[in-house]
Amino acid sequence: MATRSSKGAKDAQTIAKLIEDIDITMFTTVGPGGYLVSRPLSTQKAQFDGERVWFFVASDSPKVAEIARNSKVNLAYASKGRNTYVSITGDAYVNEDPAKIEAFWNDALKAYFPRGVNDPKLTLIEVQAHTAEYWDGPGSLIGKAIAFAVARVTKREEVMGENRIVNLRGPNKTSKLPPSHADARGGAKKAAKKTTKKAAGKTASPKPATAAKKAATQRTARTGKRAVKKTAARS
Repeated sequence: MATRSSKGAKDAQTIAKLIEDIDITMFTTVGPGGYLVSRPLSTQKAQFDGERVWFFVASDSPKVAEIARNSKVNLAYASKGRNTYVSITGDAYVNEDPAKIEAFWNDALKAYFPRGVNDPKLTLIEVQAHTAEYWDGPGSLIGKAIAFAVARVTKREEVMGENRIVNLRGPNKTSKLPPSHADARGGAKKAAKKTTKKAAGKTASPKPATAAKKAATQRTARTGKRAVKKTAARS
């Protein structure tokens, strides 16, 4: 039986596979005034190893200044044809390691950076992934139609495809169902019911002090009855 951490590691691999062939990601940063700003970046300039995503951008790009002020970012991937969607949250930083730049460089980038790896505008952005959520549903039109019909009748939106939230931080990656998933809601209801039942049991049980006081009162009453009987016999 797979452990929770091994499930998380497997889901991280699933995410890497899902975004592998998606050409464009919407790269979202915190812009001026705290408003979110998104722009498309080609995933052909990025690689995902389960923990980090890499992008080549121009050094004078507004996104470079934005992540310098606030590192929090979101990467949104969508493949309508495959019915696949991925959202990754993380922190972005400028990485100036020449070895990394050389490793990720490919000649197709010369269209944007004519001087190659030595282009002064060439900047490598590293996104350290924090969490990811993915939706992987049936890809064919027939499959989508059937899934939609079942979801509409059963009110179970999870039949539309697999949906999980993955914690990508550290070696022990974890995975869980989203709060909207029926199984997650069922588990929460069971836990709440168990807690309520336990609390009710505690309320029903008399407190030790109350029980002792009741026992003492009963003993006093019995003693009083015996005293009355003895007085009546003497009379």
